[in-house]
Amino acid sequence: MEIKGHYSRTRTEDHSMAQGTPIEINEKDDRKISQMGLLGWRPRFLECLNQPIVFVVFFGIGNLFTVMSFGVISVYLTTLEKTFNLNSKETGVILLGNDISGLFASLLLANYCSSKKIRWIAAGMFAVVLSCLLPAMATLFAEYPELNKDAFVPNMLGIRGTCNLGEQKGFGPPPQGQADYAVRNHGLFWLFVAGSLVLGIGGSPPGIAGPTYMDEMYTQKEFGVAISILYIITFVGFPISVLFAGASLNMYVTLDPPEGMTPGRPEWVGAWWLGFLVPGVVVFVVSFIVMLFPTQMPAAKKVLESKIQKGITTVAEKTNELHRSLAEITRDTIPVAKRILKNKSLNCLVFGDALVFLQIGSISYLPKMYVIAFRLGFSEVGTVIGVSNVVAFVLGLVLGGAIMRIKDWHPKKLLLIYAIAVLVSTPFQASLFYRCDSNTVGGVDIVYPNSTASDASLYDTCNQDCKCNTAFPSFVCDPTDGTTYFSQCHAGCLGGELNDPTNPKSGVKQYTDCMCTAGKTVVPGECGSRCQTRLYISLALSVLGTMINFSGYAAHATVYQRVVSEVDRTVAQGWRQFVTRVLGTLPAPILFGYIIDNACTIWRVNFDGKQGNCWVYDLESLLVWFVWVQIILRIASSLLYFAGWYLYPEPTQEELERYEGGKGAASNGYEMT
Repeated sequence: MEIKGHYSRTRTEDHSMAQGTPIEINEKDDRKISQMGLLGWRPRFLECLNQPIVFVVFFGIGNLFTVMSFGVISVYLTTLEKTFNLNSKETGVILLGNDISGLFASLLLANYCSSKKIRWIAAGMFAVVLSCLLPAMATLFAEYPELNKDAFVPNMLGIRGTCNLGEQKGFGPPPQGQADYAVRNHGLFWLFVAGSLVLGIGGSPPGIAGPTYMDEMYTQKEFGVAISILYIITFVGFPISVLFAGASLNMYVTLDPPEGMTPGRPEWVGAWWLGFLVPGVVVFVVSFIVMLFPTQMPAAKKVLESKIQKGITTVAEKTNELHRSLAEITRDTIPVAKRILKNKSLNCLVFGDALVFLQIGSISYLPKMYVIAFRLGFSEVGTVIGVSNVVAFVLGLVLGGAIMRIKDWHPKKLLLIYAIAVLVSTPFQASLFYRCDSNTVGGVDIVYPNSTASDASLYDTCNQDCKCNTAFPSFVCDPTDGTTYFSQCHAGCLGGELNDPTNPKSGVKQYTDCMCTAGKTVVPGECGSRCQTRLYISLALSVLGTMINFSGYAAHATVYQRVVSEVDRTVAQGWRQFVTRVLGTLPAPILFGYIIDNACTIWRVNFDGKQGNCWVYDLESLLVWFVWVQIILRIASSLLYFAGWYLYPEPTQEELERYEGGKGAASNGYEMT
């Protein structure tokens, strides 16, 4: 028989399907379920778009910009901390909102997403649009620092910002009224929390229903390639977000900087809000297009034949999945949940994913780590990480798609492939250990401070009367011994020289008469040089590890569609999202935020006496904890994947022939045409 059309569930037809007799097709319902459009509007010209690959591309673009709306935060972290007076725990709250709301949404919506999948996907995208607009709105109410035009004006005692025997003028930091702008902005961070909460709700339906909808359109071998294409489009969202965020930080926050305001100025604030607004606009357009796709594509009918041949599903089971009422879905929730919880192989896979997501939670702090470890600027780190990750993601996913095309392997073998890929990629997490060396011998080294460094070490008898503070850094270097000081005030400098004595805005050439330094003279900026060779080696190791890891993603996605029965696929995806959020992405910002904050040696202290963000870290301690925690988590996850492979039921010889030999007839007596 030809598998097509819409079927009403009746006892007579269920009996007919069991006997293999033809089923009468309702052409009107077939048009409603299989043609593109909305409500009664189903124009013929849209049929040229009614192709699986077209859906994959638009769905991927929507996912790309959804990931981008979240990924930009990793580059914006330092800017947001400075602008809204946030510490790492508060930025962690912003990151957590997405997972808190997402875990409830994934659990409650999973079973309902099994019917009318495309409508749930579109609804989720519309929610993502709102999640982008909420944080972008913060810029409409935020205050930003004004240009400190007096910073370079010489005075009778020397240069503004020097010790000046007890009167710190504050070179670099703006006057107190301007410095407190971040304190006044602090309340706006709830807009970021609200946006993150909505993102968690909106991102759940596409993640649950999307892969399942695709699985209906492609055979298993084709699904591996299609899911690789989707992942390539989706996962490059993060490196693209890093690139875009880095570029936007080179644009002034109002897009029209005041005269004299340049990216090198301490008062500069980049246009961070563009990283939320642009994805929101794109997802808004894509969501309308996705909403027009049909409940079941015409291509899904032939795929159903292949699944019946392999014994994966039956026509009756598929009909039930497509046309269950809300009452039936609700009634089936508990039985489905019992089947999911009893599936040992599935749960090993799910809990292994949870540990991987816990490790991946470090990615939000990765740009910050590269800034600290390799002395990169916050704008250029976007380009460095963005390009390297694009290369790694694409190579890995292309390799994974090629592996899936080699042979129609049984899901048990695919799970083994992914477990091996995760284990082999684990040692490459240590690439950050190959960092820049420190060449300082004392004082405050913002790259690699002494293990005994603390805020108290900033002060000594040489600067105790200078009344220095840590509200804003203005790092200076003593070229004599390569020591970096937090500011010229902390170096105890009494005077200075301008680059052009006749031009107050020419900038400071050097600070002189510095009571705390060996050479008595310091220059603006940090000590130490870039280590480009080490950076490239570290990036190459990171790219290789990421490529190996992502080479197993297509196999991983396929196993999730086969480790449970056909009707339980969306619930399995929802269960996976719930567990990975509760045990993975939810605690990840807390874990890595704690690791980073615990390595802080110099905190910002505002003029009101409250602690703000961190300025200086103990890099040695930071890297040890940051890297080794990731390695341990990945080893544990790979062990769970191997356990899932071991517990996966052994395929019969007949099943192996159907998958890998292409043999075997339909087990239910149907004649496929």
